[in-house]
Amino acid sequence: MDQFIEEVDEELKRERYMDLWRKYGTYMVAAVLLVVIAVAGTVGWRQYQSNQRTQAGLTFLEAQRLTEQGKKAEALAAFGSLGKTGTGGYRELSRFREAAALAGQGNEAAAAGIYDSIATDQGADKLFRDLALVLYALNVADRAEPKGLIDRLKPLTAESEPWRYSALEITALLHRRRGDDAAAKEIYRKLADDDNAPGKLRTRAAEFLAVIGN
Repeated sequence: MDQFIEEVDEELKRERYMDLWRKYGTYMVAAVLLVVIAVAGTVGWRQYQSNQRTQAGLTFLEAQRLTEQGKKAEALAAFGSLGKTGTGGYRELSRFREAAALAGQGNEAAAAGIYDSIATDQGADKLFRDLALVLYALNVADRAEPKGLIDRLKPLTAESEPWRYSALEITALLHRRRGDDAAAKEIYRKLADDDNAPGKLRTRAAEFLAVIGN
């Protein structure tokens, strides 16, 4: 009798499992498939990104080689292309190199345009954006409206900012363009007396002070 009861119990369990499978089996299979697809997609995407970074690195090195060989037009085209399609840091580095190449050819307006586009690109790293703003300001300091450029550079002059000294020096030049020698002198004095400032920058600040008077 005990054996009979156990067999009946097992049969009832089996019937309940079959009912559950008929009711939910399709959903369970679909859920498992979704997990498999998600995992495979993640692995595939990471592999794709890795391949893209490798290819971008090789393209960047090739553009560098073209530069060293004096093939300026080809190098400029390569940096320009990578600046549009590259991944990771290679995209920003290529845009910087493209701008530098254009500036070297005397096309400062085009170079400034690239620097400005990096500086306003929220997808770029902040360090790159701030450096691009400094380089943009340097390229247009002699022709841009001084007040607007001074305002844009102001956040970069804080003590915690990595490009602080360059931003301060350009700001002083812009004050001179505005005819505000007092503001320019104040900045130059701080730079000349700052032991942490780069040596060449301190020298330039002292020279400007000698020209415009202490």
